[in-house]
Amino acid sequence: MTQQQLVQEFKRYPKAQKSVVIRQLLQIFEEELDETAKSDELSIEERIAIVESLSGIAAVEGKTPPTDEQVKEDYTNYLLEKYK
Repeated sequence: MTQQQLVQEFKRYPKAQKSVVIRQLLQIFEEELDETAKSDELSIEERIAIVESLSGIAAVEGKTPPTDEQVKEDYTNYLLEKYK
């Protein structure tokens, strides 16, 4: 049965029966969404592996990252320039 045939058939149903069919379709759809969501979830091990693989991704060879103090100082200088 094609989608259009299904819609045409549905239009012939009495109002009460349409309501029942819609509820059943929504229930089926929600169950499928739940199953999809469960199968899409990553395990803890997979999440840890992803995080570990991203470690150092922004590192630039030959440069060391700034210390917290350097970052604070740069930010303070930025604000001082901005609000002169």
